[in-house]
Amino acid sequence: MREDGLKGKEFVFDVRNMPMDSVLGRKNGKKDCYYEWTIGFHQVKVGNCFMEIKGLDDVFQEYFNKGKTPDEIAGIEMINDIKRQNFIPEDAEDLYNEALLKEYKIYFNARKGEHT
Repeated sequence: MREDGLKGKEFVFDVRNMPMDSVLGRKNGKKDCYYEWTIGFHQVKVGNCFMEIKGLDDVFQEYFNKGKTPDEIAGIEMINDIKRQNFIPEDAEDLYNEALLKEYKIYFNARKGEHT
């Protein structure tokens, strides 16, 4: 018998059948820091860095539902919407603007394809 009590069988940790609270490290279904930093973020390449943007999918969905095309969105509009939940340095706003518009174009074209 092995030291861990298993009889020669290898233990495999399978998260597919575990409750989500266990996978995310939450106790009793409460939100904690780990949960806040894993759910609701979207990774975007800004300049040469990958940044985690909170609430981006919600902003994109709102724009799409209003019928806004990527060409109709003013850069400062999206920056201001994203700033509600994220810190964006003033000197990097142009980089964020470029990256966010590029991501919205991808999102918009994918969603538009679903509706044709």
